[in-house]
Amino acid sequence: MRAVLGFFSMLALGLMIAAILVVGATGIANGPARLQASGPFLDYVSVVVGLGIGLVIAIFGQISWSELPHRFAQALLPHARRVRLLGWAALFVAVLIYF
Repeated sequence: MRAVLGFFSMLALGLMIAAILVVGATGIANGPARLQASGPFLDYVSVVVGLGIGLVIAIFGQISWSELPHRFAQALLPHARRVRLLGWAALFVAVLIYF
């Protein structure tokens, strides 16, 4: 739940900053007469996608990458026989598809 709330707070902050940048670039504060159809506009989809990518990068930054191989091996050890059988099955299916 904390991640969801953090995402929405980051989304709101990003939208506020983007709106400030657009107002500063177009000069809407000086009067609506300066706003033209061909002027700069705020693409909300791009803002949301950018904030989502930023969130994913922040989550990837919290992963301990040096411990991943050890954790992966510890998860596979109890299922070693099943993994071996799946490997053989994948090999046989690959041979059938190849020929």
